Amino acid sequence: MSPSPRFSIVIACFQTEPYLKKALDSVASQSFHDFEAICYVEESTDGSLTICNKYAACDTRFTVVSAPKSGAVSSTRNFGVEHARGDYLVFLDGDDWLANDMLGELSNRLSECGDVDVMAFAMTSTTKDEVEWDRGSGWITNFRPEDEHTVFTGLDAIRKAGRNGGSMHNYTVMCVYRTTFLRECSLLQKPGRIMEDFEWTPRVWYHAKRFAYVHRSFYAYRRRPGSLTTEASSRAVSHLAEHFNTLAQFASECRPPQDIMAIWSNQWLSVLYWFLFHPVTSRKVSDRDRREAIRALFAGGGESGFRAIAAHATKPKRIAAKFLLLAAHGWVLPAKIFFWCLYYPLAARRR
Repeated sequence: MSPSPRFSIVIACFQTEPYLKKALDSVASQSFHDFEAICYVEESTDGSLTICNKYAACDTRFTVVSAPKSGAVSSTRNFGVEHARGDYLVFLDGDDWLANDMLGELSNRLSECGDVDVMAFAMTSTTKDEVEWDRGSGWITNFRPEDEHTVFTGLDAIRKAGRNGGSMHNYTVMCVYRTTFLRECSLLQKPGRIMEDFEWTPRVWYHAKRFAYVHRSFYAYRRRPGSLTTEASSRAVSHLAEHFNTLAQFASECRPPQDIMAIWSNQWLSVLYWFLFHPVTSRKVSDRDRREAIRALFAGGGESGFRAIAAHATKPKRIAAKFLLLAAHGWVLPAKIFFWCLYYPLAARRR
């Protein structure tokens, strides 16, 4: 039997003082003890750094990295990829927490299936301080129970997740990653950008040769107002446009199979439309910022990349793409009317 893997848990600790102790306690109390915990603390005006230093003083598995403010969690994750000493990387945001048996269960699964590049699991979304780990409310996953019985490729992972019709969940924290795999494939997140999961996860899954799944929820994702992942801000739509262009270029270079391209196209356009024109989400973005994001989306070779992506999507999304192109030429109001009065109401009826 191969030796148990060592885990590195990389914790983003920027401005999370009210929640940080729960996050760090969930790490310290893991039933599987062989891990390092890297507390990456960017310049905070609260007591996050003090809290992390207290844990490091009491537990040698914890180390603290003090870093300048970057404005995006990608800096934390990139530091982990480049400096972690563990065989596998776990990412934790400082306002979330882990199930106490997470590392033990993942270690058991790895002993059964051998080394994998990526191992996925379910996540529980909550606004509370406690969750029902066993498939209670807020359960989020890309896979089905039967998917945990085999090891498959990253392409097959995309196919399995794509069964949901484009509603894939790209959260970085819903997987653990073999450290050397991320390094060898140079899989870093875009520095300074939010919405980083949207661009990073497709590249990671595409490159994965061995992929596994555990049908358990190990991660509690706290939804709170004002966090980077819940705020549909002007910054978010601007970065989303940049990520979309990066993905379009990636797809053009890697030339994936047609079925993978169709899954990606539907997913990427769903996210783009949602942030730019969904009746609820888009109200948080000014028309000026929406125009600037659309201009960035189609700058340079962006329009040809967008058209190439849209060509593989379903008919409703291809029609919607024409209205987004209209918006790019200054006709934003017709696009808003189309999405608000036709696209999303009809999509709701189809569910």
